[in-house]
Amino acid sequence: MCAWRLPGDARCASAARSLLGLALAALGVDRETAGDATLAVSELATNALNHGLRAVPHVPVVPPELWVWARATPAPQLVVSVFDTCTASWPDTTPRNLLDEHGKGLGIVGALAAAWGAHPSRSSVVAGGVPGKAVWSAFPLPGPWPDARTTAQPARIARHLADALTARGVRRIAHRPGEGVSLLSVPLRAGAETNVWVEPGHLSFPGRDGTRVRRPVIDLYDVAEDLVHRAEQERGHG
Repeated sequence: MCAWRLPGDARCASAARSLLGLALAALGVDRETAGDATLAVSELATNALNHGLRAVPHVPVVPPELWVWARATPAPQLVVSVFDTCTASWPDTTPRNLLDEHGKGLGIVGALAAAWGAHPSRSSVVAGGVPGKAVWSAFPLPGPWPDARTTAQPARIARHLADALTARGVRRIAHRPGEGVSLLSVPLRAGAETNVWVEPGHLSFPGRDGTRVRRPVIDLYDVAEDLVHRAEQERGHG
């Protein structure tokens, strides 16, 4: 995962385009996908600047952040997300006519991306994870990367996931390493824990409907974002 703080002024969209362009070039993303993602991030950053810097009681106003990661499920995709601390203003994610001037910028995101949306989240750059929202978009990644067959040592994966969650304000995570599998107990709400089983190639945990979700380890950052999202919902932040 790559995460950057963006300027909280008129340079915001330009900085987002430049940072994303450098990351996509380093990853070897094809020109068409890079072009779509760069146009989309410009609109996401502009939206965060225009609507995301409003003061919310008891929440510090911090500049927007740009996050980028890859996931293998539901399909190989590049996820591009812009975070801001304003939960009083949410984008309308319903499909819209691009000729409609109201919300036209985010309508462009919807037209370019394979999927997009918004959810409560926490900062990745500010220590302790200031609460807010993430507006994200996903773009197809043709080719062998990210590889859902990637494997790693379970205890190492579990530590990495625990560190990622703790840094964003999900505290008191218990790690129980075992032979061939590690277990993380993540307190998403008071008095209740969600168990994440970590195997060499997969992460599995109860989904929102109670059924067991199984994700490849290459999706670690996507899983972390899902767990942060769920923790924020339990806290009543969205």
